[in-house]
Amino acid sequence: MVFDGFRTPSIEAQITEKKHDGSWGNPLQIVGGISIGRTNCEINFPDDPRLSDRHALLSNREGKLLLEDFGSPSGTFIKQRQDSELVPGDVFLLGQDLFRFTTQSLDEAENANAGQGTVTWAGPPKLQRGPVTAKLEHILLTGEVIEEFRLEKPETTLGRTNANLVFKDDHYMSGTHARIVAQPGRFILQDLRSRNGVFRRVRNEIELEDGDEFFLGEHLFRVEIKRIS
Repeated sequence: MVFDGFRTPSIEAQITEKKHDGSWGNPLQIVGGISIGRTNCEINFPDDPRLSDRHALLSNREGKLLLEDFGSPSGTFIKQRQDSELVPGDVFLLGQDLFRFTTQSLDEAENANAGQGTVTWAGPPKLQRGPVTAKLEHILLTGEVIEEFRLEKPETTLGRTNANLVFKDDHYMSGTHARIVAQPGRFILQDLRSRNGVFRRVRNEIELEDGDEFFLGEHLFRVEIKRIS
């Protein structure tokens, strides 16, 4: 047998858009890179005001399907498939409501509340990861803060009717939609089997998996990936 080098893995990837009536359209094969936006892209939606001219990029390379946002103001969102850790600055969508997660060390919070300036070390600085206090900001698409909620309980639920934080006017949100669980040094976002799911804003280029759903502007897509042996 003759060794012919390492074989680069490859995939067949396609996306399908969900129509307004709930059905799915015709699949579109992703070969190489395909940009999505309002104009001058491989996929254009000129009538969608929430899209940037060049909004996002899908890339089929090295056996992976990758999704990247071009820094659009309204963002690109992917449906969360499993519990995941929140990182300061993360933005996620429940129903039609946007939230931004932020944290602050307890020492910083105490100093801020006391109105102190620079604090002099009383001893060697603490280098280990200390306790943190977290805050959830209810925001507009522009990033403007509507209201703030401190996450002081071990668990905080969000939903339309039966939750710690209630958003009764959002009929796309389930009664108890999601939960944020405080663990030592971190916070976990969980989807509580909601009807419409939890969508997290894409911050960096991410790898998509078979069955993933993502949206940008007013368009929702489902991903299908087949591995080629």
